[in-house]
Amino acid sequence: MARSMTGYGVGTASSNGRSVTVELRSVNNRFLDFNLRLPRTLNQHDPDVRELIRKRLVRGRISILINDEWNEDRAPDIRLDHARALGYASVLEELRKELKLEGQLRLEHLLTADDLFTTGADDADRETLWGLCREALDRALDQMIAAGKSEAEALCSDINERTDGIRGQLDLIKRVAENMVDDYYQRLRSRLEEILEDSRIDQARLETEIALAADRYDISEEIVRLDSHLQMFSDAIDKDGPIGKTLGFILQEMGREANTIASKSWALEVSQAAIKIKEYLEQIREQVQNLE
Repeated sequence: MARSMTGYGVGTASSNGRSVTVELRSVNNRFLDFNLRLPRTLNQHDPDVRELIRKRLVRGRISILINDEWNEDRAPDIRLDHARALGYASVLEELRKELKLEGQLRLEHLLTADDLFTTGADDADRETLWGLCREALDRALDQMIAAGKSEAEALCSDINERTDGIRGQLDLIKRVAENMVDDYYQRLRSRLEEILEDSRIDQARLETEIALAADRYDISEEIVRLDSHLQMFSDAIDKDGPIGKTLGFILQEMGREANTIASKSWALEVSQAAIKIKEYLEQIREQVQNLE
């Protein structure tokens, strides 16, 4: 089933007083793009998070916010690296004196360093934390994908109504086009006979020129191709999986045929129908841009 690229999902997983929450937001994009914010405890898993998302999503700009929290009744085992802290203090004090800066070295100057504190977690703790992150991420993706499918169902319903409108206009064009070339041929012939009364005119050459002129206004091939593209579009929109790019390419081809019909036709009804088709195509294109 098709999916909309616009969606939201949130997932949480908890164990032993610790919880991880993953929040996802997605908007339209030609490719799959990430804006990932991880807590320091999960920084090493940045590529893993991206890979898990790539396995389930194809397109969209995805914002990922991951939080790692402890319950109020369970505090993490925070440890200070004293040797590292003293080293930082010594270097900063030396730099202050060398640059002849006023004031004294304060605690907040040291807190800018991001490697003074550790949680004392061992490998088992880190693996548990990553397991919670995966579980929360899966739940958030499930929720966002479900919402995307629901929205896509409404989008596809609207798109199908507009493609039915295109079929109606194309049927009108077919009816008019059946006699359009013959009508043009007769009108052109009558007009030329009124203007050209010189018996020396080569009638065979005149017939050939009229036939060539009428052929230039024949839109039968464009009608067949547009009809074929409409069927391809209907088949594609009913398929499972990502369909946005495929539908976009078919819409481009349909637009070319509609433009050619509008430019070649001298019949007012056909020109108006071609313009209406182009309006439908533009409306459909806006909707298709939301589909993955």
